[in-house]
Formats: sequence, structure tokens, C-alpha cells
Amino acid sequence: MRLLHPFQQTKEQSPTAYSLLDIGRDTVKAAVVLITPEQSPPQVVGYGLADTNGHDITGGRLEAGAVTRPVNEALTQAEDSAEKYVGHKVVPDDVILALAGRATVGQLFTVKRNRAKPNGPISTKELSNLRLRAEKMAHKGLARNAFEGGQWQPLAVTDAGLRLDTHLVLDGVGLTGRTLAFSVFGVAGQAAALRALEVVANRLDLTVSNIVASPQALASTIPYAESIILDVGFSGTDICLLKDDALIGADWTPFGGYFFTQSLARSMNIDINQARLLKHAMSTDDLDVNKRVMVETCLDEPRQRWYDAVMELLMALSAGQPLPKRIYMTGGGSLLPGLDKLLRTNPAPFDAAPEVLRLGVNSSFPLQVLTEALDFNIFSLTLSLTVGLP
Repeated sequence: MRLLHPFQQTKEQSPTAYSLLDIGRDTVKAAVVLITPEQSPPQVVGYGLADTNGHDITGGRLEAGAVTRPVNEALTQAEDSAEKYVGHKVVPDDVILALAGRATVGQLFTVKRNRAKPNGPISTKELSNLRLRAEKMAHKGLARNAFEGGQWQPLAVTDAGLRLDTHLVLDGVGLTGRTLAFSVFGVAGQAAALRALEVVANRLDLTVSNIVASPQALASTIPYAESIILDVGFSGTDICLLKDDALIGADWTPFGGYFFTQSLARSMNIDINQARLLKHAMSTDDLDVNKRVMVETCLDEPRQRWYDAVMELLMALSAGQPLPKRIYMTGGGSLLPGLDKLLRTNPAPFDAAPEVLRLGVNSSFPLQVLTEALDFNIFSLTLSLTVGLP
């Protein structure tokens, strides 16, 4: 699933270097990519990481001011590190930004057309017109529909399947049939969060080339047509559902890394920093047996709450249909032991016994990564922003 159609037009002359930027509540992740005519795919030549200390970019302009400094720090690290791999510092003027799942809403839109000449071959123009109608429907629908949590601005659509007389087809050109149906998955972003991203870019003299919703970015990296993506971050978990090689549903639950840390601190009567260190030590298998058993016991209930919330949202997105068996996990919070085991406990909602995989290891990032020691668990969303390249 690669086709992303932004509603806003990008400029005609495309730069040869871009910064990719994911501003989370815990850290800012930045990467530098080079685009050259003779080199395909894009090359990742630098990356940087800085703490945001709990500030949330989706909080609007005030939070944008609080994260500007760590964003600049992460970008500077990424630009400086490029010298090691390409022989000189790379300072892009253009940036592609991630919009967090908690600041997005998505809907599936479908247009249908009864063909006047069902025995005639389908033309490229006919399909192009159908796609254009679907994109316009999504734009109007997202702008018109009322969503909770403030004003929303349409961002982009991704192709979600072409059906000819109810049969899914990859390319309908030249085929014959009576009815065509084309689906797109449209995403809108929270206006306050979009303004905050633009404020940060302006303060750092960056040109916003694109803003990509995290579900659409992550979905572009998956090699299997039927998949689930769970991005367990600091604030919560982004959930994406892919069927027929297309993103058809996305949602977010506020159970993530910080939720597990808070739960551990409360159960063990320790402060947040101590709980965070214990959680990380458990993820890296650095605890003795007795301490590990104690931490495991304290995390049993919060892990179950996470699982229940994730499965409830997935079942709602799938509308009663079996869930795909391949589950891709990413994000720092996904490293907590036991989450993958929970996902495999009940095969009933799935079309087969579920497989839990790591995003970035078994996935198909369309990138050439030249940097060393890049942690895909942390940078998967950042790197997936290349789907927003012009």
C-alpha cells in the first residue's frame, strides 16, 4: 500500500534533501534523507533524538513553543551525523512532519458507477475520473462531518481498493463489467495540532513539504495485504487495520508506555522515574528473578487492560469480519514483555492463529539506511514519513 494523495499541492521543484520529524510526548525523532535521480530508494544519512519532557505538540501553540528547542536539537544531531556517512553536513530546508494518531480521524469512502457500456473495456481515463470523485467525496465528507475534540482539517487519502462487479481487482484497465466501485481511506487532522506543527517549522525556518497522518505513514511500510499495525508509544497505541492491501481503519487508545509506567509506580509505591527504570530493565532482561516476578505481577492488570482496549477497537474497525493474522508491533512501548503473548492468547477473532512480528525487521521500508545503530522500534514512524515525499 503505497499510494498517498495529499489534498494540499506540493511545490513544483522538489528538493534533494528532506528532514523527517516525529514529535512525541517523550522524544523528538528526526532523520535526514537524500533524494537523487540516480539513487533509488531514498537514502537515510542521519538521525537524531531529543527529550520533549512530556510536552504534547497536539496541545496547540503553547506546547509548540515548549518543544521547539528539543526539535532543533534532534534536527541538529541528524544534520551533523550525516557528515559521517556522506562526507559533509546536510541541512535540509524542507521537512515532512508526522501527525500523531491521537490528533487524527479516518473514514472509508466509496464511490460506485454503473457503466453505460458494460461490455466495453475500462479505460485509464474512466478509472482516473472515478478516483477523482472518491477523493472529492472524502475531502467534502471529512470537512463536513462533525468530530469530537475541536475543528478538523482534511489531510490526505490512500487508495483502499477497486471492485468490478463486487470482485476486487488490482488494475481494471481493459476489463469489462457492469459496476465499478472505488474506495479511499481519508484522514483529517486536528486543526490545533496542525497549527502547532506549522509554528514549530516557522520558528526553525523550515518549509513544510508535507504533514502525514501516522496511520497512513505506517501503513505504507507493510508487505502483506492483510495486516494489523500496533504502534505503542508514550501516550498511547496507534491501531491500523489493512485488508486487500489497503488501509481501511485506524484508531487510537490512550494505553501506552506512560500508562504502564504509571501503573507500575502506583502498584509498587515508587516514583515515576524509578518505575520507568524498572520497566526498561525488564524490557532488556536486566532484572533478577525475584524482582522480575514482582514487576510481572504488577503489570498483569495494565497489560490486560491494554489488550482489551486494542481488541475492542480492532473488532469495531473490522465490522464483524475476522481479523488478519499478521500483527506488526513497533514503538518503544511495544518492547514491554508480555504484550505479544497476550495478542496470541485468543485466536478466535482472527482468520488464523495470529503471528506477532516486529515492524522494520520483517517489513518493506522503501529506504536505503546508511546510518548505524538506528533503532527501528523507535524510528519506524519517522522513516515511514517518506511516503509523503513529493
